[in-house]
Amino acid sequence: MSRWLLPIALALSLVALASSLLGRPDKPDTFVILGGGPPSLELYVDGKYVGGVALNGALPNFTMYDGFLWGGRLVVTTPEVGRWIYIYELGDLSRPSAIIEAPGNVSHFLYYSPDVAPVEGGVLWLAVSDFGDRKGYLCPLDLYNEVLGKCVPVGLYPHAPIYLNGDVVAPLMREPYLVVMVGGRSLRVPVLAFWPPYVNSHEALRYVFLSFHMLTTDGVYIYGEGHPIEPGYRLSPVDIDAMSLLVEMNSRGQVLAYFPTSAPPPGLPGLAVCRGKLFATSPMEGSVYVLQAPGLKPIAVLKLGKAPWGVFANPDCSEVYVTDILGRSVYVLDVDTLKVVAEYKTHMAYPHTVIFVDSATAKAIERFVKPNIEYNYTDLYPPVLACGDMAP
Repeated sequence: MSRWLLPIALALSLVALASSLLGRPDKPDTFVILGGGPPSLELYVDGKYVGGVALNGALPNFTMYDGFLWGGRLVVTTPEVGRWIYIYELGDLSRPSAIIEAPGNVSHFLYYSPDVAPVEGGVLWLAVSDFGDRKGYLCPLDLYNEVLGKCVPVGLYPHAPIYLNGDVVAPLMREPYLVVMVGGRSLRVPVLAFWPPYVNSHEALRYVFLSFHMLTTDGVYIYGEGHPIEPGYRLSPVDIDAMSLLVEMNSRGQVLAYFPTSAPPPGLPGLAVCRGKLFATSPMEGSVYVLQAPGLKPIAVLKLGKAPWGVFANPDCSEVYVTDILGRSVYVLDVDTLKVVAEYKTHMAYPHTVIFVDSATAKAIERFVKPNIEYNYTDLYPPVLACGDMAP
């Protein structure tokens, strides 16, 4: 080896060693955490806590608050339990700029990356379920004008739509279909798989339908968390004993692989795909499943916190952030090593969603944050807008 190459190789080895010891060689991310107890937003710049701001105007008595940030607007919901959609302008986080009533309870977002979100030309598609009337809808939220458009009926219980190859795709919980929105119309795509582990090997025609709770995508394949529906049954018998499957599909809903987990309800609410790995959270088990993607070959099951809920990828997919909704923490996992490289203890009681922001957005939010979060329980603001109404 040349006398010049030896010092260079030694220096590179020392850098690699230092990086492995430090755990996070690059500068930490800038992000916000959104959650409940009280409904609030916390800002972290380069991994350091700057302060928090209460989301005044949002009904305060829930644990879960989900959020989606787009074009200077923050959309906030109480997923599964509330029909109100709160829109905050980053120029004034003191109150919502609009409060919109959906025709049913709005589902989760939990998008691990903004690319997964079903946004078309400034319209965010929401899954909405009216449990009283047993009707479900996909509803277009106009983010420019802050109004809800005409909702499309799609089934009993649509959930958390995603965006793939120009189409909005949503699961139907307990029904064996994916819903695909094409040109404002909804198409139902049945999902079925052969089921060899549970029947005799000679029953080549034996199959099972699959319904889904959550979906995500890496831009090529669809990954879902769902349950089997035996032929002859219309609805999936999701009960306290139901366990969740991780399923890989192509864009046409054809099942390519699946992996059975031991996750009981609420199943696997957080899904993210980074660098050939699928991460899936199991709150009741206190675990994060890690599988090869595509292929769904098991890599690891990580014990993490009390109730890991959402999982979110940082911009370069080198790390995923996992919200521990009952542990008042957000854990950071290195995607390559699967080691915990950081833990953020939150001021809010129930961290739910992590959103990564640029420096300009961080500066806009920084004007409103304080070291301690104070919610004004007497400030519940109008206006209240119904589905399809224009703002007064």
